[in-house]
Amino acid sequence: MNRTTRILLLCLAASLLTGAVVFEGGPNAIIFPRQKNPLKFNHRRHVAETDQAKGVEGEGMSCTFCHETVSDQVNNAERDIPKHDVCENCHDKDAPPDQGAKPFPMSECEKCHGDINKTRTSTKAKPMVIPPPNLKFAHADHVKAGLECDKCHARVKDRTMATRDDVPTMDRCISCHKEMNVKAECATCHLTGATGRMVTAFAEGDLRPARYHAAAVHSGDFLRDHAVPANRDPGYCKNCHSTDYCMECHDGAGRNARYHPGDWIAVHGTRSRTDDFRCTSCHRMQSFCLDCHVQSGVASVVDIKTNIVTRRTVRVNDSGLATGPHPMSADGWLNPGSRNFHGFFAQRSIQSCASCHQEQYCLTCHASGFGTGGPSRGGNPHGPNPERLKGSAVRGNNARACLKCHSPYDASWR
Repeated sequence: MNRTTRILLLCLAASLLTGAVVFEGGPNAIIFPRQKNPLKFNHRRHVAETDQAKGVEGEGMSCTFCHETVSDQVNNAERDIPKHDVCENCHDKDAPPDQGAKPFPMSECEKCHGDINKTRTSTKAKPMVIPPPNLKFAHADHVKAGLECDKCHARVKDRTMATRDDVPTMDRCISCHKEMNVKAECATCHLTGATGRMVTAFAEGDLRPARYHAAAVHSGDFLRDHAVPANRDPGYCKNCHSTDYCMECHDGAGRNARYHPGDWIAVHGTRSRTDDFRCTSCHRMQSFCLDCHVQSGVASVVDIKTNIVTRRTVRVNDSGLATGPHPMSADGWLNPGSRNFHGFFAQRSIQSCASCHQEQYCLTCHASGFGTGGPSRGGNPHGPNPERLKGSAVRGNNARACLKCHSPYDASWR
């Protein structure tokens, strides 16, 4: 890998991590539908100035010499594509003088209409098909703002035939709008429905954001990862989606098969231990998880004030020993020397523990005495070196957790 390639890869990685601009590679095929253009034409020859020293031949024509009405266009359906009468201002349709009144030779038509049948059995040329863009746009407004044609169509002067690839992409439009202090909201240019939200369904397909737009590219695993851009900028999502659209999945009324496969109940325990934060984006552990576990007999309900089990539903095996979603006392669950010691599991994924147990449950063993009425019967929950917590950010970030055990006047944690 050469040095240039490494630099490009590093820049790409940095832009993705920082949310920097990633420019689009070309116009969106849904916004600008595919064209059919059978003509042969040379823009470069028409607009270039003749320079004999450089061997450049040109006519030096301005854009508006052929595109006469472009400054009057106020909607996306108006297209100032020159017709025969405009071209004939320079390219006389009549035959040269030495041919009298004979029709213009077919060979001359072929200079522009290259698709005309070479056998001369047909003189009907195929039409040019340029669908209107699915966009709100007015050339007139841009001309009045003083923009020159090459501000948006910079490469046309070096083209033979200009195509849809020579229209500006969205990133270029947004950059110019911000530079000129013009509105750049989605509805400024995109088609909207009666509700004011963007129209996203077109004959060419469904319009979806590209990576440049709020880093919300709607492909790959976006169905699972959409919470990140949604939390960052909910207003961006509302340009297309209503609250009802979100609630089709987030109403909690049923299992969405797009997230949870048919055997989800059998495998969700493993996933919950490695993906807790994604689970909690939809489910509340202390209600949703516990209610289901109690009903299925893998959890118990403890009265917070009295620490008395009010509903014991823990399963037992044939020997009468308790079984549950984790190893029990007989399996070393309370033994610090066991590989099944609960402290290891709590440190690795405390969210999993919290799906059934509240803080008060832990405090029945792990407490300094304040608020529990007695000394601690369990080990120190801080680990082998509690001194490391003194003066640390732990207390400053969440003193509530400390005060579950410690008095605010307790010098041992100050």
